[in-house]
Amino acid sequence: MVVAAGGAPSAAAAGIAVVAVSTSLLGRAAGGLSALAGLLAARFALGWSWVDVASLGLAALAGIAGVGLVLRRLAEAADRAAALQATEARFRGLLEGAPDAIVISNAEGRIVLMNAEAERLFGYRREDLVGGPLDALMPERFRGRHAAHVRAYLERPTTRRMGDGANMFGRRRDGSEFPIETNLSLLSDHGEGLVTSVIRDLTQRREVQEREALLMRELNHRVKNTLASVQSIVAQTLRSAPTPEAFSAAVQARIAALSKSHDVLTRNDWAGATVGDIVAEQLGPYAREDAPFRLSGPEVSLRPNRAVTLGMAVGELATNAAKFGALSAGGSVSAEWSVTAGPQGLSLRFVWSERGGPPATSPAHEGFGTRLVKRSLAAGLHGSADLDYAAEGLIAVLRFPLVEGEG
Repeated sequence: MVVAAGGAPSAAAAGIAVVAVSTSLLGRAAGGLSALAGLLAARFALGWSWVDVASLGLAALAGIAGVGLVLRRLAEAADRAAALQATEARFRGLLEGAPDAIVISNAEGRIVLMNAEAERLFGYRREDLVGGPLDALMPERFRGRHAAHVRAYLERPTTRRMGDGANMFGRRRDGSEFPIETNLSLLSDHGEGLVTSVIRDLTQRREVQEREALLMRELNHRVKNTLASVQSIVAQTLRSAPTPEAFSAAVQARIAALSKSHDVLTRNDWAGATVGDIVAEQLGPYAREDAPFRLSGPEVSLRPNRAVTLGMAVGELATNAAKFGALSAGGSVSAEWSVTAGPQGLSLRFVWSERGGPPATSPAHEGFGTRLVKRSLAAGLHGSADLDYAAEGLIAVLRFPLVEGEG
């Protein structure tokens, strides 16, 4: 007997039955046994009932008109078989071309069909799973409750989504787990209760959601820190500025330095910044042909908070150089840094040197700018800042340890 996939009679089976029955009916003069054999072939090849076989057999034995009736019935059955085969082919094409994993299981929770994406997602070949339990695709901790969930679903079968926002996981052949969502729907199949599960891997979506949540927490933290920094800048500058005009200029320059540190981090998705990028961003507004600057040092990345702290210190040095130091009189600035290893781990040494400007003079009293540099290094980087007001120009040496993930 020739049967199409899934138990349906194939077009080939229908053709064989047509030939067999036609030949036997036309040769019924031999005693009718050939006709009976042909009808029995149709019974099994085309799925006819015994009532069909009996009624058509009597009709055939009644005469030529009966033979014609049998042949028409055979032709109709062959057409139906061909149509069913075409429908099955379309269904399988849709199933195999689906972008999501699809697994069809019966009321006993056993897999009857799955597509290529399900094979890829779970790492199995379908011949290893078809006929086996559906719970092989889920972690062991969920298997005990699965049968009860299947029974509850079959009692009230509705299309539903499961797993979106919940902790549902699939289990691959290698034992690894991954988050999933499943859309369930019931297939009507003569009361057999076939359940279609459309399964989607949520790994990438969860990673995006977790990153968004992390960024929101980070943003909240950054905003609070930024506002606190602005508040401190305004308060300290107000104490040291001799005139409202000086206060305005100093506050704007310091907030601009803070903003530039944030610009560097934003370009790197707040994953940190290199020392070279931090220094270049702070010196950028003062770049002129008659005021060159030179940067030299290895590529060293700092964490976001620590990058902002160094940026504020360098911004203060750059502002001071532009107002009173080398950059105010056509001189030059160099920034050099190096990493050294010690008993406590790696540390960074940063040297800011000004040349070609007016002689540096030690201020009569320590202003907010000097305190900002020193306190930033001490509080934000657990380091130190030494300022040398040499006749050739200011030399600032900043030292601080590198923490895990930096370097």
